[in-house]
Amino acid sequence: MPNGVIGLLRKAVPTNTDTYENFCQTYDDLKLPPSQMRRLFERQKRDVLYMNELYQVAIDKNPDHGFPGMVIWHLSIKRLDKDVLVDWRDLQAIKNQLCGADIEAVQLFPSEHRLVDTSNQYHLWCFMKLGGKRAPKIPVGWQSRSTTDVPGGNARQEPGVANTLRAAVRDPMGIEKLETTDDAQEEPQVRER
Repeated sequence: MPNGVIGLLRKAVPTNTDTYENFCQTYDDLKLPPSQMRRLFERQKRDVLYMNELYQVAIDKNPDHGFPGMVIWHLSIKRLDKDVLVDWRDLQAIKNQLCGADIEAVQLFPSEHRLVDTSNQYHLWCFMKLGGKRAPKIPVGWQSRSTTDVPGGNARQEPGVANTLRAAVRDPMGIEKLETTDDAQEEPQVRER
């Protein structure tokens, strides 16, 4: 299931980690000091876990952050086989499925003094709400959608699902544009709301 076709993620319940003692036995190979092991156990208790045949995603719906009034979810993503995840489309599909297609997320590449690199695990911070309303768009990045499976110019693109995707994009005027990426040739359809 490569290139954004990840299948359905279902809510899962961790086993053998219901008590601190069981948790320590399960993760004994980490060789963490007791204080770190306790923090990991407490965090694991508040996470909501989703799985499919390829991925496990733990969602912390209340991570520490420095954005007052903002609701941010932290998605911790790993493959079940513990291999490297290299397809950006899979991360996008996971974010869309668990948080929503209109939600924006960031993947942080921190300064070296904050670096955490202990496993083939990936992290997204999803900006869910601000003051009870949908969070504003993150003010960096592209402002419109563009996807293709067709390489062009000096670019190469992995084959995927781009030519079958349809996205509903709402502009500030309340007009819904249905953009299509079928060979990047078809004119977008516009529908009044």
